[in-house]
Amino acid sequence: MKNRLIKKISAGLAVVLTAVTLTACGDSSRGTGESENCEACGGCSDNGTASGGSTSASSSSDAGSAELINVDFAVASSGYGGLLPVIAAYGNTDEAVGLNFVLQNVGTASETLAAIESGKVDVGGFSAPAPLLSIANGESNLIIIGGQMSDYESLIVLPENKDAWSGELTAELLAGKTIAVNRTNSGDIALRAYLAENGIDLSIINYVELDSGASVVEAVKKGSADAGIVNGGFYKSAEESGLVNVQFIKDIIGKDFICCRQMVSQADFDKNRELYVKVEKALILAYEIYRSNPDLAVELGAQYITSEPEDIRYIVYEYGDLGLSPDPNLAGIRSYYEGMKLSGYIDASTASRLEGYLEIGRSI
Repeated sequence: MKNRLIKKISAGLAVVLTAVTLTACGDSSRGTGESENCEACGGCSDNGTASGGSTSASSSSDAGSAELINVDFAVASSGYGGLLPVIAAYGNTDEAVGLNFVLQNVGTASETLAAIESGKVDVGGFSAPAPLLSIANGESNLIIIGGQMSDYESLIVLPENKDAWSGELTAELLAGKTIAVNRTNSGDIALRAYLAENGIDLSIINYVELDSGASVVEAVKKGSADAGIVNGGFYKSAEESGLVNVQFIKDIIGKDFICCRQMVSQADFDKNRELYVKVEKALILAYEIYRSNPDLAVELGAQYITSEPEDIRYIVYEYGDLGLSPDPNLAGIRSYYEGMKLSGYIDASTASRLEGYLEIGRSI
């Protein structure tokens, strides 16, 4: 049995299991924290590998009345976007609903997709663009059951360019400029969609698509790019390199945008829907801890996340850009999908194929 670090807290939150559902999730904005994201949704690690997670094998509950059901959960250990399942695993909100989250350190979106599709893990949270692109192409056998994180993206420039890039991003400013990005980066897509919606021809901008956030930081530092877009996993390294996080993408576009969603196999969900309902209930309980008890959330997170507790606290609670929530945010998904069409990631003529992949968000 796992160490019950928060037995009295999870017991006190048990009422949430009957009071909170995801029936109304998805059309709200900042009220739930979902809109208050990542290549891997964990600081967007570029090199995660599968490994044993935080929990033990199947064990009995406190009352000894039932065996816990193991759920293999893909969570990067190198960042902060997977904090809710970490809190659930180490804070025992998984046990509160009869589950045992076994965290697997699968570090990138492609690895996470492959792990779920192969059955190596049961649930994975990862950057939205990759699965949405698969859905658009009619290739996905995964569905979205919940949210994980939002926003968590910033525009970085050299200090001498701060003033020019601190205001509105006009066509006059952007014409001929080079912006370094990672392809399928959520902040890049959100910003391109915003610019297109506001009548800016994206062809006037020279986008350079690089392999990692570190490469984006280096390109801006060397001056080979006028600006770059990085996720929160690179905020600190950008500043240490002498760059300025000049504007959060959410502030530029004037709204929050989705990043990582929780995905599962359609076939597995059809076979055991109740299991995944319990997964979301465990994450809702973890969300309550994240919102109400930052000290405990940081303590629990530090048992799995490979950052110092002060760094976890800084990014999660103080920097001001990371939103965590199990809310699937259906409206946000639809808006983001249309943004991918506007920005050229999905062909503009592609019909929406989302509904069959989002019904879980309505029915839990």
